[in-house]
Amino acid sequence: MTDQPAGRFEVDPELKGIWKKYGEPKFFFPRVEDMAGPRRLHAMGNTRFMKSAFVKETLGNTSPPPWTEEDRPIVVRDGSSLKVRIYRLRENSTGRPVMVVAHSGGWCLGGLETEEFICQLLCLRLNMVVVNVAYRLSPDVSYPTHVFDVYDTIKWVAVNAQSIGGELSKGFLTCGVSAGGNLTNMCSILARDEGLRPNLTGHVYICTGFPHDYRDQNGNVSQLFPEQFQSPSGSWEMYKDGPVANRAMNGFYADLAKCDASSPLFSPFTQKDFSGLGPVYFQVAGMDLWKDTSPFYCDLIEQAGGRTKIDVYPGVPHLWYSIYPQLSINKKWARDLVDGVEWLLKQKSEAQISSRL
Repeated sequence: MTDQPAGRFEVDPELKGIWKKYGEPKFFFPRVEDMAGPRRLHAMGNTRFMKSAFVKETLGNTSPPPWTEEDRPIVVRDGSSLKVRIYRLRENSTGRPVMVVAHSGGWCLGGLETEEFICQLLCLRLNMVVVNVAYRLSPDVSYPTHVFDVYDTIKWVAVNAQSIGGELSKGFLTCGVSAGGNLTNMCSILARDEGLRPNLTGHVYICTGFPHDYRDQNGNVSQLFPEQFQSPSGSWEMYKDGPVANRAMNGFYADLAKCDASSPLFSPFTQKDFSGLGPVYFQVAGMDLWKDTSPFYCDLIEQAGGRTKIDVYPGVPHLWYSIYPQLSINKKWARDLVDGVEWLLKQKSEAQISSRL
C-alpha cells in the first residue's frame, strides 16, 4: 500500500469511503519462482468480480445465458497451440462483426476468464462475435512472443471468420485491457505494415498505457517525449507510487518479459507514421500513472487523419471496476464501453458509404 495519503488525489467519493474503512489496495508483485500462486490469486479476484451484483445486474440472470462459449485451439507461428474462447449469441449469430480481445495481467497473469465480463457484455449488447485469446505468459515466454500470439490469432480470424459466424466487412475490431492493450496496439501496427486483409477497422483500449520511460536489463533506454510525460503535475509523476499500479510494478512486468527497450515492438511512440492505426476508443482511469499517454496517442492518431474517442473516469485507479464493482461509476463505464464499440462500428459503416460515393 502506498504511504501517500489519499488526500493527495482527487478520489471518487464512494471509493474514498471504501479506502477509509478498508485501506488502499496493496501492490501485487508475483514471485517469479512460484507463478502458480499469484495466478491463482489473480483468478480468484476475477471470480469474486463475476459474482458481484454489478455483473449480475448488467448481464442479467438468464439460465442458460443468451450467448454460447466455445473453446478452440489455434496454431501460431512457432508451432505452439493456443486456446481461444469464442462468444456468440444463441440466436441470429451469423454475419456479425468480430472483436479479438487480449486480457490484462502484466503479460504474466490472467487468461480466458480475466475479461469474460467484457466479452459477454459486448456479445450480448451488440451481437458481436468475440474471440478471447489465451496468449502465452511471462516468464514462460519472452516479449514480443505475447504480441505474435495475439497477432496470429487476428490472422486466424481474418481467414476463419465465417466459420465462427463473423462477417468482417461489418467490423473487425481489437480490444486490449491494460497490458493486453499494448499487445493489440502492436498488432494494429503489424497489421497495417503487413497489409493484413481484411483490414482491422477499430481498436478499444481499456486502462492501457504506452511505454515511454524504461531501462531494460541490458541497459537499453527508452525515454520518449520526456517534455510531455515528465511534468510534476502529469500522471507519470503524480501516480508514480500508485494507487494500484505504480512504476516499480510496471518495470517488474517488463523485466519479467525480458523486454527490449530498443525494439520497435515495445512502444508505439517509436513510430514515425500514425496513419492507418485508427479509429480508436480509450477508457482511462483518472488516477492511473498511464493516463496522459492516452490523449497523447489520440492526438497523434488525429494528426495522421484518424478518428478517436476517449472517456476519462475521475477519481478511480487502474482497472478500478474489477477491484471495486460496487462503485456507481461502473454503470457508466459499462454503458460507455458498449457505446464506444458501437461508435467504432459506425466509423466502419461510414467509411464503407464514403468509399462507394
